[in-house]
Amino acid sequence: MPKRSNQQRAGYRGEAFVEKAVSDAGHVWNDTKRDFAVDGQIEFVDTDREVTGVAVVAQVKATEVGFQGETVTGFRFTCKPDHVAYWLRLGRPVVLICVNLRLQQAWWKRVDTWFTDPERKARGVVEFNKTADRFDPDAFGRLSTLGVPVGEPLPRLEASEQLVSNLLVVEDFAPLLYEASTPCRDRGDAWERMRSNDSKFESGFLLATGRIFSMSPLDEGPLAVLCNGPVTSFPTDTWSTTGDPDLQRRFVSLLNFTLRAAHHRDLVWHAKKKVVYMQAPPDRSRRRIKGRYRGSRGRTFFTPYFGKDDATKITFCRHYAASLYFRRWADQWFLEINPTYHFTIDGQRDSLYDAEYVKKIKRIERNNAVYQLVRAWADFLRGEDTLFSSRDDRIRFGQLLELDCDAAIDETVWIPQEPAPKPGVNGLAEGLWELPR
Repeated sequence: MPKRSNQQRAGYRGEAFVEKAVSDAGHVWNDTKRDFAVDGQIEFVDTDREVTGVAVVAQVKATEVGFQGETVTGFRFTCKPDHVAYWLRLGRPVVLICVNLRLQQAWWKRVDTWFTDPERKARGVVEFNKTADRFDPDAFGRLSTLGVPVGEPLPRLEASEQLVSNLLVVEDFAPLLYEASTPCRDRGDAWERMRSNDSKFESGFLLATGRIFSMSPLDEGPLAVLCNGPVTSFPTDTWSTTGDPDLQRRFVSLLNFTLRAAHHRDLVWHAKKKVVYMQAPPDRSRRRIKGRYRGSRGRTFFTPYFGKDDATKITFCRHYAASLYFRRWADQWFLEINPTYHFTIDGQRDSLYDAEYVKKIKRIERNNAVYQLVRAWADFLRGEDTLFSSRDDRIRFGQLLELDCDAAIDETVWIPQEPAPKPGVNGLAEGLWELPR
């Protein structure tokens, strides 16, 4: 006679557990006859006992012996690649519910957002926190916010919201661009010519078609040795307002070189990663940049980390970094700021674990952390006049672009809510996440 396997028995019992939990909470469990990566859906009922038509689909997994890597605080569950692919293209919120039949307890995780991370998708592993992910009566409030019918937009909150973008407004440019003929055919030639003439170095120039262009005068200073003909000038607006895409690309290149030149004492250009990062001080001490907006106490843009056994030996250094892009929309120029991090072993040489460290910190940072980093970079790039120096006015920045919206979005609907990270081996996670103020 045919027999039911232990796995089948656990599966039926798991679905029965979920159906009872859903029913006890006052909602409806609808099982599906087509059992491929989905066992059923939870349809929510409002406080007036009206069925809302809003639902989430669910996959139920159950065990009588415990889950993979189970501890008192959490466990892991490995999903099949074809199931993950199906969830991602389903177009509906999908939750994975894991039931421990021996303990009569269950936990849930939204997997269609969990697996949007490429690294998580490649591993196929869902990590559960037994406290944050409990599938109990309190979970249905969070679950119901996920239930968005197919084809309908995310639910709007009846409120207004002010959004702060990562676009730093360019208030003005230097009024004139200077040009002259040059014998230099590439930037290497230019560096060698400045070096051989014992000149100071200046990187704020562009070479194109046998000519040199700059926002700085070419008849004096370090760039004068790069010219072999008369210097002329023309209004910056000729390039900044052009509709010619080639000329606009040339202008963006000049802006990039000028921005790096303005901050050459502080920022290092990493050609491979296409980012700038904060240069380490000569003594490898912390580098703190004060904030310029209300409530800001500044940020530490460079931080050395020391070994536990030898408090004088640097094990790695964290540098604030950013990819910076000049953009023009509706005749207004902006600098797009995308903050990130760079890791070195001594403040100069790249760490072999740079990519791993950056992934780790990106995985655990939240919206407010990114917002604070964008603000910190905006403050730094704007600069200020001091008693001993004045800010570089070749490119003058204003404030971050702010937008007023007549509606708000409930972020719990689309942002995965993960538990706060815990310190890892030797406090690495804690060290990476530390954001001194």
